Amino acid sequence: MPHLQFEAVNLISDPIYGYIELTKRLTPDQSARAGLPAEDVAEEDLLDTQWLQRMRRISQLQSARWVFPSAEHSRFVHALGVMHEAGLWGATLYPTLRDVLHEGTRSEGEASEHPIPSEALVVETLRMAGLLHDVGHGPFAHFFDEHVLSRWPAPPHPSRDPGKRLSHEDLSQAIVERELAPLIDGLRRAPAVDPERAAFADGERIDPRWIGFLVSKPPLSDPTMPLWVRRLQPLFSGIFTVDNLDYVRRDALITGVACGPVDADRLRRYAFMSDRGLALYEPGLGALEMFLTARLFMYNTVYFHRTVRAIDLDLSEAFGPAFEAVFGDRNPLEALGDYATLDEYALLHQAALWARGEHVDPAPVPGSGSVTPRVAGLWRGILLRRPTWRAVLEVRHDSRAEAARERVELELRTALRPALEADPGRYRFDLADADARPQNPLLAEGSLVIARRDGSLDAAPLGELLERLPAVVTVGRAYERTA
Repeated sequence: MPHLQFEAVNLISDPIYGYIELTKRLTPDQSARAGLPAEDVAEEDLLDTQWLQRMRRISQLQSARWVFPSAEHSRFVHALGVMHEAGLWGATLYPTLRDVLHEGTRSEGEASEHPIPSEALVVETLRMAGLLHDVGHGPFAHFFDEHVLSRWPAPPHPSRDPGKRLSHEDLSQAIVERELAPLIDGLRRAPAVDPERAAFADGERIDPRWIGFLVSKPPLSDPTMPLWVRRLQPLFSGIFTVDNLDYVRRDALITGVACGPVDADRLRRYAFMSDRGLALYEPGLGALEMFLTARLFMYNTVYFHRTVRAIDLDLSEAFGPAFEAVFGDRNPLEALGDYATLDEYALLHQAALWARGEHVDPAPVPGSGSVTPRVAGLWRGILLRRPTWRAVLEVRHDSRAEAARERVELELRTALRPALEADPGRYRFDLADADARPQNPLLAEGSLVIARRDGSLDAAPLGELLERLPAVVTVGRAYERTA
């Protein structure tokens, strides 16, 4: 019956996309009438888990919310957006991906080791990777990675630097494979009006390991993964990703910052899968340059804002002790059950108590809920938007310049030499070339080639584009203590 196509999905209103589709579970009778396989799980079941609902209580922009009053959006709504964007890319790339895999199978190449997936399986795998890419985030998101998770080593992997530290992507992978695997394994369709395009082919299922592979950063190399999954990895770890295509537009809209247009539709229109991986037809370069410029503008305007960074200086001292107070000194990877309840609501509730002098102890015990008077005072200033630092000098250098970081710090120290000699403890230097927020676009690496109008594939135009971008990303500031 025609109305079943409407019963098979829910619509979620969104300021970026208009509507985001979400599959809902059909009864056996409805599935039969729609020509769909019987199902026990739909996307709505994942959305209603504690792990996804927890993301409502993790802010998207951490300390920037104290500078941009409207920036109260969460990782939850961002995850929905990335899910939708990833699905659009899956549908766009599928025809050329299928052709490349078919040619590889005919030649008995690497592609012949795995069956060619259905469009629904590709689309739904990407949608789930988009939905779950941030599910491991802790309070204050990327700040939590740098100041808490980095205390522990990342899980070992043959293609991973053994010195890599734990990150939210590692937690996301663990949550996907340990906590959400049964639900992911039960999915049998993607949103689509046509039942034939919606349903997985017989015997198909999403392996939760595929999701963990796609969301891992830095990207993993794993020959056991199906070739088609490996070919789609740049959508999550490339020069542009379904993640940053959503957050640049969403952060700009919600903060009220006019970063310029981002034409994701044009990027998708000119993207295809080649035998060398993800490719962009040459007329799409303008849209890519426009996106990278908008992203750089967001760094300079929002992520590197001087007051945001001043608050971060206080947070860098207060955050670790706050985590120990509410969670103890445990590795979250080894205590996922308790980690599910660690969100910003829980942390900020405790911070409000500390700010008014409750649960303050000169020698707090991890997990006791108490912090030192110094940490309590810092949280009081953070909650009231009264950072103890103010920017007094700023220096910027192009990140392509040799030793840019050293040059920035040297210029700051030279300009402030008399003040530093008189009272060195009064000043702090903040270098934002390695910010704890999303990766700088000029440092991104990924498989992307440009298809010339004559049909040839060439990576050179991408390098030329990056070279001409007016990118000043090493931002150094000297901060003076005010309290």
